[in-house]
Amino acid sequence: MANLVGLVPFGVIGGLTAMGHVHALGLPLCWVWTVAWECSAMSRTAVTSRCDAMPMYPHQVPSSMIAVVSEVYGRVYGIRARLRWFRREARSAGRLIRWMPLSWFLDPLVLADMTSPWERAWIARYLARDFDGSGAIVELGTWLGSSTLAIVDGLRRNKRVEGVEIHVYDLFCAEDIEERMRGLPTRKRFRDGESFLPQYLERLGDRKDHLVVHQGDVLDHTWQSGHEIQFLFNDLSKSWDIWNHVKKTFYRELKRGAVVVEQDWVHSCTPWLHLWHFKYRDDLTPVCHIPNSGSVVFRVKNKLPNSAFDPDCFEDYSSAEVLEAFDWAIGIVNPARQADVRGALVHLYALYGDPAFASRLCIDQLAIAPVGELLRYTVPELSRRLAERDL
Repeated sequence: MANLVGLVPFGVIGGLTAMGHVHALGLPLCWVWTVAWECSAMSRTAVTSRCDAMPMYPHQVPSSMIAVVSEVYGRVYGIRARLRWFRREARSAGRLIRWMPLSWFLDPLVLADMTSPWERAWIARYLARDFDGSGAIVELGTWLGSSTLAIVDGLRRNKRVEGVEIHVYDLFCAEDIEERMRGLPTRKRFRDGESFLPQYLERLGDRKDHLVVHQGDVLDHTWQSGHEIQFLFNDLSKSWDIWNHVKKTFYRELKRGAVVVEQDWVHSCTPWLHLWHFKYRDDLTPVCHIPNSGSVVFRVKNKLPNSAFDPDCFEDYSSAEVLEAFDWAIGIVNPARQADVRGALVHLYALYGDPAFASRLCIDQLAIAPVGELLRYTVPELSRRLAERDL
């Protein structure tokens, strides 16, 4: 209860910020309230509990005032930037703002998350309101657990279902995690090449009911649950080989009416998603592009044919099919993020096609929208490919 009260001012300030009515003193007063409340709550419990390691989350108790100050600093680190970001994006989020996780304002790891709070809000809302428990939940690529938090929070609000298993797949290891954590107060808890599964489980706290963790390379895993899948979150298909395995292993088990969240849709480095979804667009239909995020939601209208799970590659698609597929893929995305999908089209030809054609295509797409991942990722990759060709 103490932690909920400590979040009250952020809820008030967040709502007023979204409407543009926050006084200049509002944010400092919010900080003072939070620091005072956290210090008060933690100092009361510290008398009866000892802990040698610095905690990050409210279900753990510090052992000294130094730890108390460190935790408060960790909680409020970057809060000003987060509130500015919230004010900028809240208007376009619409009714999702009601499902905005308040913990996002006090969790230091959100600054390293790969999912936005609006994706968390959409997932929580779907699982709370529309999920009926008739199939399993699969999360492919959780990273630090942001999407898992959304799933378990949504299920806790759903009083119609219980005992649904959540299958989570991830390496729980990264060679560049120290760089990703640079500047964060939690950076010393992560090491390149070491498993961060303990930190993931620690972040979930007591919300690990019915969680089945599959650690390791997804290429080594098969679906052995025996149940059909009703909800699938995919943030793992970073290569064509992985994608072929994922669709054969997990998409084959999707039941009619199942929901799929493609977290990498608005991303320049996963063009295989757009080609395959276009081919089976009558069976797996788009629902929406989640605001301010890279995710597009699909629903299984018809049971997918067996041919959908056969391995495919770039050579399986003609140039006309590719261009038609990307016109469709771009059209289901909000205009502000369409340049990222245009980047995927250029990236596809840079990786597998003719670099000269990719260059001409890149110039055409830059003339339409010279922003986003088209500039950040696709142009450098194309430059590298052209340099390799000329060697």
